[in-house]
Amino acid sequence: MVGDQLFILSQLLQHSCPILPGFVLGNNLFKEFISSLENNLSNCLDILDVDDYQALGTVAKHSRWLITQAIFSPQWQQEILQAVQQLNCDRLILQPYLTFPFRPQQQSKSLWQPVTCTTDPQAITTAIKQVWSQLFSASSLLYCYKLGLSIDQIGLAVLVRPLAAVYASGTIELTSEIVRIQATWGLPTSILQGDVEADHYHLDRNSQQIISRHLGHKNYAYRPLSHPLINSSIDCLESYIPQEAESETYVLDPKAIALLLESTQTILQQQPQIRYFVWTLPKPSHHPHSLLNFYFTQIDEHLICASNLTVKTTQASLPSSVAPLLTGVGVSPGKVMGFVVILDEHTLPHSLPPNSILVTKSILPKHLPLLEQVKGIITETGGITSHGAIVARELNIPAVVQVADATHILQTDVKVLLDGDEGKIYPANIGKKLSSLDFSFQDVSNSNYPLATKLMVNLSQPAGIAKALNLPVDGVGLLRSDLLLSNLLASQSTAQWLKKPSRQRFIDTLTGYLRDFVSAFAPRPVFYRSLDWYAQDQVNQVFSNRGTYNYLQDPTLFDLELEALRVIINEGYSNLKLILPFIRSVEEFKFCYRRLETFGLTTYNSFQVWIMAEVPSVIFLLPEYIKAGVQGIAIGTNDLTQLLLGVSREQTEFSDRGLNANHPAMQSAIAQLVTTATANNIECCICGQAPVIYPSLIDKLISWGIGSISVEPEAIEQTYLAIARAERRLLLQAAVGKVNSD
Repeated sequence: MVGDQLFILSQLLQHSCPILPGFVLGNNLFKEFISSLENNLSNCLDILDVDDYQALGTVAKHSRWLITQAIFSPQWQQEILQAVQQLNCDRLILQPYLTFPFRPQQQSKSLWQPVTCTTDPQAITTAIKQVWSQLFSASSLLYCYKLGLSIDQIGLAVLVRPLAAVYASGTIELTSEIVRIQATWGLPTSILQGDVEADHYHLDRNSQQIISRHLGHKNYAYRPLSHPLINSSIDCLESYIPQEAESETYVLDPKAIALLLESTQTILQQQPQIRYFVWTLPKPSHHPHSLLNFYFTQIDEHLICASNLTVKTTQASLPSSVAPLLTGVGVSPGKVMGFVVILDEHTLPHSLPPNSILVTKSILPKHLPLLEQVKGIITETGGITSHGAIVARELNIPAVVQVADATHILQTDVKVLLDGDEGKIYPANIGKKLSSLDFSFQDVSNSNYPLATKLMVNLSQPAGIAKALNLPVDGVGLLRSDLLLSNLLASQSTAQWLKKPSRQRFIDTLTGYLRDFVSAFAPRPVFYRSLDWYAQDQVNQVFSNRGTYNYLQDPTLFDLELEALRVIINEGYSNLKLILPFIRSVEEFKFCYRRLETFGLTTYNSFQVWIMAEVPSVIFLLPEYIKAGVQGIAIGTNDLTQLLLGVSREQTEFSDRGLNANHPAMQSAIAQLVTTATANNIECCICGQAPVIYPSLIDKLISWGIGSISVEPEAIEQTYLAIARAERRLLLQAAVGKVNSD
């Protein structure tokens, strides 16, 4: 009694398919072990009330304790130890396989996790009991109750295999038309637990041609412990951060993908109904003619994730055999052909020729007005969170950053093809090799799923309003004034704007922009962040006279902004809110609040004033800010990461080494901000790139109690789905949320 999946695995192994060997502890062994505890377990389960959280937790805790304390038959232990010795290894992984009288519509494999251990006899016994006891966890008992099943109707077998280090791993999902592959470094634990965003590859199943691929964020991986501690023989895994080069490259090249698909064919020839695989790849040999040997650890006749993948036609793709002229990091997707225009840091042309691809060392604030005139952007420095990258994405301009020596290698008027998806620049003549059609994929499984967490959009360009209105968003979470007004502010110096003749023009222009946003999104809120302007010649801009500190020096521009806000509110719009930028002290906020009172803005019930939480002092002083009148916080992870970890957003080598918004210190800081805001009954939003770059952070944000998440337009779909998945997981865990032991 081992279940269909294990039976199929054994058959495949007999046919020399690439299946990792092992042995099975059958359901009969589990049932016999449980029968010795039948009276005690029955007494517990008879009083089970799944609607009583504490009672459910108590029953689960006691049931699992009974299993851990039960005597394991010496005969079983001896037979299992003999089978383990045949595996010739020093570490094991025990994978549970459950069978049901019927296949549940909503399976939850995450309820039953594999357990690792050494080959020490006591460790093996403890690990087996730990796997079995998972069936009696509070979440598992609740799941079975919802299915209308009792424990004795469920079969539980355990597959025991060697736990070996692997070079890479992932999953494969098959539909009639499409193959989707996920890949990451190390063991598949990081994918199956949702710890990383894996590389994604989509292929046409018939031709096996790569249709599209997406580089993941593989900054976390698992491997077996090199030397398990004697006193810690359970859990033989350790996490590690892959090397920088691995983080920046795809796990699988086209040759490896072809070999992986070839390996699946040997299985499909025997079992054509299989649609889901978990694969591993041992470390390849350095011999130039050695082949990659893929192995499969799990299979399923049903898709786990891709059942709702749909295909739609999109842009053309580039053949993988074409060599690029230059390579960098894509920060804004799309492919575009155009003529190079080299821009040095000391010149600022009033206009650019048509079809220009701007090439410069870095995008400075003074360059932002030019971006509306270009078809593509190439820079030697910068990162995904730089202002140039943000504006490029809003304007749908393909952009590639960190292209070494681009201003020296490329020449003005040379025609090139820029690929913002892959981060590559090609000679123009390869455009002829583009296929006429391509495919991309849209997971529609969660469409129309209601979210409890508000999903907002970051915008700064009026041109993006029409697109954003078609997105499932609850409003504009961040309207950056410094990007919104970049054209206006670049037309003359700050000193000139402070003079009376220019002030009305400033107010009129800003009022017009604000009216466009609030009227389009009404009644949904629009959070306008006031100017975070600094001198163009500042060497270290993050420490310059920026944010609200500037307002103390001269409040004239801030007053002009407040006048524009007052005009809009007096026109009857009640959805305009204010966020104060880069605020360093409570005194700065009090100064700004007095200006708000002077303009009468605090008298409007609909008006709110928030602050950006991006200077670390806000973490510790938030209660004082709230006492002073702060009604909400917007966590700006881009600047907060720089200041908390002492790194620059423009230098991605720090991020690749783990010094990024997913760092434990950053997670702790964000958690403290969210929980403090919640405890003090003020709203809290996160509006940096962190939830997009590190999707696993969304689960934590929601569990901490974040009120809203605001991302750029092109990230709305993936963030919507991530929030939906996280909230559904929380609902499942809600029944045991008060139980510490589970």
